[in-house]
Amino acid sequence: MIRLMKNEILKLVKKKSFYIVTFIFILFCILTNIVYQSSFDTVQEESVDIEEITAQNEELDLEDNDDLLIYVENLTTLKMEELKEEYLGSSQEYLIEHFLYSTIYHMYEADYILDDDALKEEYSLALDEEIKRVAQDDWKSFALERVSYLEERVEESEGVEQERYQKLLDLALYRIENDVDYAEDNYLNEALLFLEENSFEYMNLLHDDDLSKEEESRLSFLEEEMTKREYILEHQQDILNDTTLRAVLINFPAEFGLFVLIYVIMIAGSIVSEEYTRGTIKYLFIKPFKRRTILTSKLLVVVLMIPLVMLFMSVIEIVLGGIQLGFSSLSVPVVLYVDGAITTYSVFGYLARLLLSSLPMYLLIGVLGFMISTITSSTSAAITISFLFYLLGNVISNLALVYDFPIFKGFVSLYWDFGYLVSHQAQPYGASIGQSILVISIYLLVMLCIAYVTFEKKDVKNI
Repeated sequence: MIRLMKNEILKLVKKKSFYIVTFIFILFCILTNIVYQSSFDTVQEESVDIEEITAQNEELDLEDNDDLLIYVENLTTLKMEELKEEYLGSSQEYLIEHFLYSTIYHMYEADYILDDDALKEEYSLALDEEIKRVAQDDWKSFALERVSYLEERVEESEGVEQERYQKLLDLALYRIENDVDYAEDNYLNEALLFLEENSFEYMNLLHDDDLSKEEESRLSFLEEEMTKREYILEHQQDILNDTTLRAVLINFPAEFGLFVLIYVIMIAGSIVSEEYTRGTIKYLFIKPFKRRTILTSKLLVVVLMIPLVMLFMSVIEIVLGGIQLGFSSLSVPVVLYVDGAITTYSVFGYLARLLLSSLPMYLLIGVLGFMISTITSSTSAAITISFLFYLLGNVISNLALVYDFPIFKGFVSLYWDFGYLVSHQAQPYGASIGQSILVISIYLLVMLCIAYVTFEKKDVKNI
């Protein structure tokens, strides 16, 4: 048996198709890493049409109070854009956008609405001072001003409102104590901004006893996202970075699952049929091995190659991804929000769980290809039918999420993915682990029985 298995493995690694698929996979890995590195989740901010605003100002009647308000707002916007143009993509741009608007608006308000030259001069001097601080990237002075403002609000408020301001104050103090500037590429800043921007809404929903379904869903979303950001601040780990090797490995089944399937079908769909195509099956039968021993050796090779292929592909991606994206992110844990609390895994531990959860699917597809290869003695038929079965399984699984047809309950694709266990979610179709294992076992048993019975009765005289 061991000798037969060794021979099968040697034949597999000598196939040109194996190296062709591997070469394509390597190119795909490189391309995938480039895509992740370029951060495909980048959000484009809406640009301000300066010409349109300028044209609108020329048409406004400054004798009309409503038009005058629009005119002042437009002037403020134009001034903001003029200042931001000099510091695009930097922390200074954030300072201008979030700390200078009020001063600029009040300056134009004093000039055009209040017609108060003294007040205008006061705000103009204040703006000059703020612009000077922005030019020096003195973000701490703005942060300290915010701390003072929030301390006053905490003292003046009470109850839920005081709780809200206290939360914002804690975040502002964290920024100063940990020297977190307002740079866009600072993950701690991103976490702080998210918590600051959503804390009021979160607390409003949290203290509301009569929430709609949409509001309950929004509250659940905010609880999860805010808990993750709080974890980031506490542990100072960039767990939401989508441009790292860690991010690629977390999404390994989604990104590279098709290649695992290609390897599995290619191996399982040819391991028996090629013996008939080449006529070497006769030489196997004249050796001192029973037919079921020969077939079992081939089956065991198929089963063994599935995890080996996954390991092989993982190693390739880790090496290539590390070269392109760096290895440092592998020390950052995978963080999941489960039942109101944080659960963490090492990157490799999480990847191993993901791959193990998909093993039943690849095993079923592999055994199907093995069975078709045995029945038809045709590699092309085995590969084609296996792929069609996989595609049909995906279609039925998607339909089963929408339509509760009893006939769907008997199809194995509803049970072959155990990924929900890794993410600590419920089985999408309501099946228990026991039910899933039972259905998978029945399918495997039936396919193997057909393969063995067919192989035992095969007539090879005319081959």
